Amino acid sequence: RTIFSKTWNRGLPQTAVWLDGRPDKAENAIELHPGAATRRLGMENQAGCSPRVATKLHSIATKTMPSPASAASALALPAFLQGNPFAATLASGFITSIAMYPVDVLRAVRMSQAASSNPNATLLEAVTAFQRAHGWGGFIKQGAAQEVARSTSMQALKFFLFPVFHQAMFDVDERQGTALSRALAGASCAVVEGVVIGPLEVAKAGLQLDAANRFKNSGVAVVRKCVQERGPMGAYTGYLGVQWRQSSWTGAFFGSLRFFERRVDDGLRLVGVDRQQHTSLAPVHKMVSGFFAGAFASLFNCPADVVRTNVQKEVFTLATTASQQAKRLSVSEWFREEVSAHWRIGKQIVATKGVQGLYVGYFTKAGHLGGCGALMAFMVPKFKHLLGCE
Repeated sequence: RTIFSKTWNRGLPQTAVWLDGRPDKAENAIELHPGAATRRLGMENQAGCSPRVATKLHSIATKTMPSPASAASALALPAFLQGNPFAATLASGFITSIAMYPVDVLRAVRMSQAASSNPNATLLEAVTAFQRAHGWGGFIKQGAAQEVARSTSMQALKFFLFPVFHQAMFDVDERQGTALSRALAGASCAVVEGVVIGPLEVAKAGLQLDAANRFKNSGVAVVRKCVQERGPMGAYTGYLGVQWRQSSWTGAFFGSLRFFERRVDDGLRLVGVDRQQHTSLAPVHKMVSGFFAGAFASLFNCPADVVRTNVQKEVFTLATTASQQAKRLSVSEWFREEVSAHWRIGKQIVATKGVQGLYVGYFTKAGHLGGCGALMAFMVPKFKHLLGCE
C-alpha cells in the first residue's frame, strides 16, 4: 500500500511516501525534503499506519538525505568555499558591481554638477560632456576597476557583517530583530565599510570626474596625487561624506527591508496571489522588495553623496593646479578640514539651488542603489544555499 515517488526540487532529490497508495491526495503524504528545518508528516493516515512507522520513515530520511553542506561538497567546490558566508556575499557583490557600474557613472557625473559653474545643467548635458571627454567606452571602463573593487568589497562586507553585528549588539538573530535593531546594526557595521573603501572611493571619483583625462584612467595616480598634496590622510578625502552615506543607507535598507517585503506580499494578495503557495515567486519577491528598500534608503544618503562628490571634485581640481602648494595634514587638521569643507559646500549648494540641490541626481542614485539592493537580496541567499551555508 506504500508508493515511493521521487521528484527534484532545486536540484536535490525530494521523496514523498504515500501511506495509502493514493498520490492524488497530498495530505496523505510524508514529504522528505533535504535541508528543510522540519518534515511535514501526513495530516491524515487513512491506511491506518502506525505513528511509529511514520516516525521511523522520518528518522531514516533525516539521516540519509543530503544536507546543503554535503550538497555543496558534491559540487566539488574547494574546501574553503564550502559553508563560507563571506564567499557568498563576495560573489554576489562582484556580480552586482559589474551589472550596476554604468548607472554609477551617471550618478557621479550628475551629482558633480550641484556645485559646478552650471548647476542647472540637465542629465543629458552631463552625459554629453562625459562622452566627449572619454568616449562611449568610458561608461564601462572609466574607473571601472576601482568601482568594481570598491563596490564588491562594500557589498560583501555589508551583507556579511550585518547579521554578525546584530547578534553581537542585541544577542538576537537578525531574522527575529525589530526594524530599529536592524537599522542600528546596519548603520554600525557600515563603519567597517567606510574605512575599507575610503581610498577606493577617492580613486573612483577622481577618474569619473576627470574631464580633462589628467590621470589617464589610473586610480593609483589619483590617490598618489592626493597623498602628495595632503599627506597620508589625503587617501581619505571626502571620508566624512562617505561614512555618512554608508551608515545612513545601510541602516535604512536593513531597517525597512522587512516592511517592503510585507508590502509586496500585500500587493500580491490584492491580485489574488499568495506567495506562500507559489514558491516560484520567491526570487521576484526578493528583488522587488530589495529594490524598494534600496531606493527608499537613498533618500537618507543622497545629500551625503552630493556633498561628498563635490568636496572630492574640489580637491582633485586644486591638486592638478600648478600653483597649488602642497600641505601635508595631520589627522586632527584633516578632520577639521573635512568638517569645514562638507559644511561649506553643503551651504553653497543649498544657497544656490535650495534644499532640493542636495538631491541632484536622486533618481539615478535611487536606480543604482535600488538595483544593488534588488540584486543582493536575490543573490546572497542563492549563493549561501549553493555553498551550503544554510
